[in-house]
Amino acid sequence: MLNTDDTKALELLEKAVYKAQDSLEKTKHFSPFLMLLTDKSEVETYVNQIEDSTESYVDLENILSERIKKEDIDIMILAVDTVIPDKFAQDIRSGIRLHLEEKSQVDKAIGARFLYVPYELCRVVDGNMFVKLHTPIPVGFPAEYIR
Repeated sequence: MLNTDDTKALELLEKAVYKAQDSLEKTKHFSPFLMLLTDKSEVETYVNQIEDSTESYVDLENILSERIKKEDIDIMILAVDTVIPDKFAQDIRSGIRLHLEEKSQVDKAIGARFLYVPYELCRVVDGNMFVKLHTPIPVGFPAEYIR
């Protein structure tokens, strides 16, 4: 059975993936977003109206840097639509990249993860789009934000 920290992280990851999937189905892309889980188990989501994905991501990093000063963030996810790097990609290069950091992992050498979720945009008979998600690819690295 998963411990509480793992359960909370998986639930927040699921919310982030579904948010990205929903946007992809509606618009064929999604703008970066930041999702936080506070120590009081409140979910905060930050988005912006910046059209350039890189600039949008940088703005969200700045929001995170300011927000983290309150020291009440349990889990953070910074999500972006991306091309999966060659060394991690199998057949599908389009992916949702989720940057995950957890307070419970702060003392670990590998305290953060990128989770690449490969996806395909598929069209059904009536012309609507759906997103086929594939097996996530985890990549660990030292934490950058929650320390």
